[in-house]
Amino acid sequence: MIIVLLLPEKLPKKMVNRFFIEKINENFPYSFTNDQQKALDKIVDFLFSGIVDQLFLLTGYAGTGKSSLIGSLVRTMTQFRQKTILLAPTGRAAKVFSSYAAQQAYTIHKKIYRQQKFAEGTPSFTLAENLHKQTLFIVDEASMINNESADFSLFGTGRLLDDLIEYVYSGEGCRMLLIGDNAQLPPVKQENSPALDKEVLRSYSLQVTDATLTEIVRQAEESGILHNATLLRNAV
Repeated sequence: MIIVLLLPEKLPKKMVNRFFIEKINENFPYSFTNDQQKALDKIVDFLFSGIVDQLFLLTGYAGTGKSSLIGSLVRTMTQFRQKTILLAPTGRAAKVFSSYAAQQAYTIHKKIYRQQKFAEGTPSFTLAENLHKQTLFIVDEASMINNESADFSLFGTGRLLDDLIEYVYSGEGCRMLLIGDNAQLPPVKQENSPALDKEVLRSYSLQVTDATLTEIVRQAEESGILHNATLLRNAV
């Protein structure tokens, strides 16, 4: 995915990046934490890199501002007519993603699979063709993405991460940004979340850039639930 902005030609890359970051900041309701600023610098550099076989991984615990940061990014890209597709593993997660990004989000299964024609029996779904071009696919709640193949699966290869990456990167100029929380439980029958594992992601011959948010944002510090979750996480 290559972002094209209507700016004077031959501007230094740092200046272009700074301009885009300023526009994201205008859509951001708070002040950036140090972590958010560093992550945003990396994300914008990723967007303008022009490297096709590249993936960005953004991780962070609850309350570190992943949602607000990505929401402002999506709104800014929309303002500049840059194409984004928002995905999540479940319908509930997609609905939450839609609310904070102010854009329709879809379940991964609905987007990347298509039903095969059948006369009778159990329907099955094959990997669809990615007809999108120069599009950034942003996937929330990536910790839930399974890659453990069952003996029989109705969907594709049965390995969701494999199928997702195959689908996205088969599209012309398409890339992906994964968002997740390492503190969440991994998918069933898996010790870790494969979609949040940089080495697993690199095994797909992708250049992986990552950023981690650790600072709890001021707006979340007063949350009793978040406070207890943080205490529990630190005790484990």
